[in-house]
Amino acid sequence: MVDITTQKFCNEHGIRVINSDKRAHRHTKANVALFHYANDYNKFMQDHLTFETETLYTVEISESELTRIAGFENQVFNNMKETGHYRLFETLMEQKEQEQQLRSKYPAVRKAYEQYSLMLKLAQSGEL
Repeated sequence: MVDITTQKFCNEHGIRVINSDKRAHRHTKANVALFHYANDYNKFMQDHLTFETETLYTVEISESELTRIAGFENQVFNNMKETGHYRLFETLMEQKEQEQQLRSKYPAVRKAYEQYSLMLKLAQSGEL
């Protein structure tokens, strides 16, 4: 069965496992020892070939949820180099952590952040 993180992901996105009885081939790196015969590299030693498999899941997911996940994947992880957002997620997380440390270290920064957060919430609610 899948790990807890994967189960939680499936639950949050309405993904239902239909079948988990099949196996899928897992791609493995070729071992350089395969081409042991220096005089003929078209020959290889078959005992060095490794075939690995993993569970193949058949799942059910709604179109809207699949589209939402694909959009998020595209925005955060795919095409990051082309759009100039390379390592965007990691950079944002590092920035959040650094800001948290500054708020913890300097009371004036913490107070300014709390006031800023309050102003944002008031603006979002339309009370400003």
